Amino acid sequence: MITMEMLRERIQATGAWKDIVEAMELKTTPEELSQSANEEIIFKAFGEGSIKSKPLRDKLHKHPFPDIEKLGVYSDYSLEYHVGDGLTHAIALTEKAKKHNNPFELCSNILDFGCGTSRILRYMIEFLPGPQYYATEIFDKNIEWGRSVFPEVIYLHQRNYPPLDFPDGKFDMIYAYSIFTHFEENLHLRWLSELHRILKDRGLIILTIHGEPVLRRCKAEKAVREAMCAEDQHYQKLCERYYDYGYALYTCYDRARLSTGGLDSEIFGITYISKAYIQENWSRKFRLIEHDEGAIINWQDWVVMRKL
Repeated sequence: MITMEMLRERIQATGAWKDIVEAMELKTTPEELSQSANEEIIFKAFGEGSIKSKPLRDKLHKHPFPDIEKLGVYSDYSLEYHVGDGLTHAIALTEKAKKHNNPFELCSNILDFGCGTSRILRYMIEFLPGPQYYATEIFDKNIEWGRSVFPEVIYLHQRNYPPLDFPDGKFDMIYAYSIFTHFEENLHLRWLSELHRILKDRGLIILTIHGEPVLRRCKAEKAVREAMCAEDQHYQKLCERYYDYGYALYTCYDRARLSTGGLDSEIFGITYISKAYIQENWSRKFRLIEHDEGAIINWQDWVVMRKL
């Protein structure tokens, strides 16, 4: 798994302590910082600090940062999301895998399903280079970017609907961050079946969903309602659908913008999936081994399953 010690070793090996102090305007010396146990500063050096300082970026990152004006077609997220949060989610993924006795280091083939700007993959490649990493993505510019910057990864252009051009049982592990948060119900079941097909027996799948924690936040926090496109939605009807049925989707994105990324606005929106729905429907193909509700800032849940 990716650890803070690995990050510290990268800083030490590249002599980046002075660059961190300067980039983050810290009131300490490089020597004092190198001896401290301040994990927050070490972590931020790879995101916030590296965004501010090109010299620091060049030392801590082996690959360039994405141009999110061209590649962030699905969201208005900042570069900090694509770099800093990418590290947060990479660490969490590797922790989950190790917790369930399926560490990345022991895998042969791993798939990032819906890789986006390869924001998570960049850290897997740099800190856990053992497996062969594969990535699928629907937005062709992200595929072009990935192939040009991360030659270690095998990229496959993905369509709106299955199948993927992989043989049965190809992968030891598949992860999908913020992908099943957007599918129409029938489509998400088709994709689950496809991922089941290409996963090895007893292989691990780790993904995220929107669940009850963010639904509660939508009710209480205006900023969350805006971010989740819920301001002008019939919130009560959304809740009724969620609590009665367990699966609620509304399409709210700009059609033209989605189409530039190759997405069909009829099947791509914002999705809420309940724990009960998962237990009833996903358990036909997978054994649910962890559902960490609200683990990602009460915005998304981690779901970890093993192929039956």
